Amino acid sequence: MPSATPIPTGPELAATMTPSAYVTAETLRAGDPQEHESAHLASADQRFSVGSWRAQPYTEYIESYPGDEFTHVLEGSLTLISEDGVAHTFGPGDSFTLERGWRGEYRVDAPLLKQFAIYIPGE
Repeated sequence: MPSATPIPTGPELAATMTPSAYVTAETLRAGDPQEHESAHLASADQRFSVGSWRAQPYTEYIESYPGDEFTHVLEGSLTLISEDGVAHTFGPGDSFTLERGWRGEYRVDAPLLKQFAIYIPGE
């Protein structure tokens, strides 16, 4: 039966998080992201998902973002610098989108906690 499920926050969210590894050795430029995530919702085909993600400061260069993502920053800050040099910094309360194929530097400036919804199409 379909349900309505609250998304945890604070200590309750931290308790649901498990290690993750989206940042690869090939894309990492500096730092140690120490990533953790919590999945809140996923489509049957796993192409659409909603979750929370935490990372420590690091920098990576992304050649082609894999999907279309909406992000809402809960804690910390990050800076996105697109390949044309345009930079955007986001902090608590800010939201942004990244389109599939985006290319540039993804830099977590201060310990980050974000909520996201992402769609990754099939190839």
